[in-house]
Amino acid sequence: MTTRTASASNPLERLGFTALVYAPFRIFFVANLASNASWFIFSAALNTYILQITGSAAEVGFASFIYSLPSALFMLHAGLLTDRFGAKRLVALSLALSGLACIGLGFLASISTPLSIILVVAFVMGVLQTLGSPAFISIVNDLVPARAISSAVALTFLGFNFGRIAGGIAAGILLVALSPNLLTAAALSIIVAGILQGLPAIPVARIKVTERASRTTKIALFRPLVEAAAYAARFPTLGVLIVLAIAPGAIGLSYMYMLPVVVRDLGAAPDTVGLLYAGGGAGGLAAGLVAEPLMQRLGHGRAVFAGLTLVAIGMIVAGVGGMVPFAMLGIALAQAGFVIYASSSLALVQALSPARLRGRLTSLFTLLYWGLMPIGALLEGAAAERTNSLVTLIAMGAIMLAAGAVALLLRPQIASLRLSRDGSQVTGNTAGSGLGSDGPPTPATSPTG
Repeated sequence: MTTRTASASNPLERLGFTALVYAPFRIFFVANLASNASWFIFSAALNTYILQITGSAAEVGFASFIYSLPSALFMLHAGLLTDRFGAKRLVALSLALSGLACIGLGFLASISTPLSIILVVAFVMGVLQTLGSPAFISIVNDLVPARAISSAVALTFLGFNFGRIAGGIAAGILLVALSPNLLTAAALSIIVAGILQGLPAIPVARIKVTERASRTTKIALFRPLVEAAAYAARFPTLGVLIVLAIAPGAIGLSYMYMLPVVVRDLGAAPDTVGLLYAGGGAGGLAAGLVAEPLMQRLGHGRAVFAGLTLVAIGMIVAGVGGMVPFAMLGIALAQAGFVIYASSSLALVQALSPARLRGRLTSLFTLLYWGLMPIGALLEGAAAERTNSLVTLIAMGAIMLAAGAVALLLRPQIASLRLSRDGSQVTGNTAGSGLGSDGPPTPATSPTG
């Protein structure tokens, strides 16, 4: 990793983009943009393909469940592999193999392969993507110094949402431009997504990193995972912070799979789905630009609850509006909330986790946040089939508000937590956070109890 040290006079640092001072992170940031854009092209294209074939919101939900199921099944072990082999290797391997699988899936769709076979390949692709999911977050610890980790996490989510904008717009254009036949256009769009997914593996594999966390060398597959879960259970502040991810993960984020159905229920043309993806990306991009300064101003703990509240407001606005512009606005607000919530939560989880467990605790959070999306896809597909997708969005917003209120009631200490600007201290009421339990304690401004 470059030895260059960011200074307060650097314009990037003044804007809250401290991590971009470091060349290894800049390479990863660009690769992350391309990879995320490909995911949104793939999601929009495959769900449009399935909706055109079946005409059923429930079938779209079921298909989304199948190709996102691996994240629920294998996310924890992906975290263990990250601890064992290093984040960079897992990211590069995941990008290359999932890109090849996506290209193959697009080819099968283009020759009208039975849907059951397409879903099997989609499942395999999901396995390969899950392989690198925890590593995409924990790699920032190897790319930047401690003082820039909070910035790096926020910028990683900014990349996710910039990719959403680019991928959403590209999906809308590809679905119209590649073929007058929507099924053919969707299949070709999936192939484009696969190429865009696989290419970033090359620069990522060439990044020179400094791996600061000691690697796990045990052969056991389950005991290390039990150890990480037991650690989270032993410290309730950290535990509630991780468990809270169930609400936005299992319920909130799955709205992405339903966007083609939302477009249908709004009476808009199928290619309008690109506008909704772009709307969400715009909100997430705006939040990514201000996430680091916002977390420093509010405190990372308060930002967790502020993000959940914004998600809830956005979902309700999208459901109540009844028109594409309102849906775009609501989804933009919701996605901004997701960025603020996830950036602040992950920054705290990483700061509170001991180095030897960081990959596994990150994967535990990732499992609950992204890994439970297949459950949400099934539930929301069924709900949209029985009512409609707009009513489902309103219900999702109400659940987000309730989840945040319960977590705050159970563990108000979370709201007091704050990372110092240089990343060296966690301040606030650290009771039950586990801070300092696995090594020298980090100074805090209030007793740890």
